[in-house]
Amino acid sequence: LPGFAKGNAEGFLFPATYEFAPGTSAREMVAAMIARYNESAEALRFTSRAKKTGYSPDKVMIIASLVQAEGHPDDFGKVSRVIYNRLAEGMPLQLDATVNYALKKSDINLSRRQLRTASPYNTYRQRGLPPTPINQPGEAAMEAALQPDDGDWLFFVAVNPDTGETKFTHSYKEFLRFKKEFEKYIAENQ
Repeated sequence: LPGFAKGNAEGFLFPATYEFAPGTSAREMVAAMIARYNESAEALRFTSRAKKTGYSPDKVMIIASLVQAEGHPDDFGKVSRVIYNRLAEGMPLQLDATVNYALKKSDINLSRRQLRTASPYNTYRQRGLPPTPINQPGEAAMEAALQPDDGDWLFFVAVNPDTGETKFTHSYKEFLRFKKEFEKYIAENQ
């Protein structure tokens, strides 16, 4: 593991297809996944580029994990920009994926009770980044965390989870309209 992982493999078990011979130990499998992460990180010049974002490499890996969890691959750069913009504004990130991580769920429509969950991973209650990555980001999410798209967006909503259609805005009023689109989708697609 890179030193900045602080011994925690979460975020560094690279998502790829692996083939292991019968009898391969779990330790050998994990080592292969970490080696694959290290290959991608080296190809992306992850550590040196992370420092240019104004955040440490471990924080950029957390951002990459949030991008991976929250975005459609076509929107990774925009999702990354929303995260950076919200951090710069001192706003809570308010990402459902972090609450799901705390709850060990994968719901797309969390209840108010779930959003009040007491956890350092609940970005509705806690400002800033969660303490660790919440999944295993791939190269595209890592790249987006290193170089987000340009934009002033502060909000996004996946208005159609089936197609991945996601809308981005700087306006809270427009965000509320997008949220109504999502709620209509949920009502019509129980």
